Amino acid sequence: MTRLFDKRGAMPTSARVMAVLWLSFLMAVPAAGLLFSVVDPLELQYCVDLPTLSRLGAYTIGFFLFWSLTAATGLLCVFFVHE
Repeated sequence: MTRLFDKRGAMPTSARVMAVLWLSFLMAVPAAGLLFSVVDPLELQYCVDLPTLSRLGAYTIGFFLFWSLTAATGLLCVFFVHE
């Protein structure tokens, strides 16, 4: 069985990154759900000059944008606190 903390009481870097990615995934789900419950993805085509996307494609892109933004902020926070 692997230990989560080392002898100093610190988490390894890989465990910190995975914790941030998991929590950012959990935050991206409701963020994308809230955004797309208010805004129809097909209406966004009139605001942005992009190739034609299906609703599912817009949902996927929106989810990954939310996930990457929350992961970036979480990783920056962990970097500044623990380094």
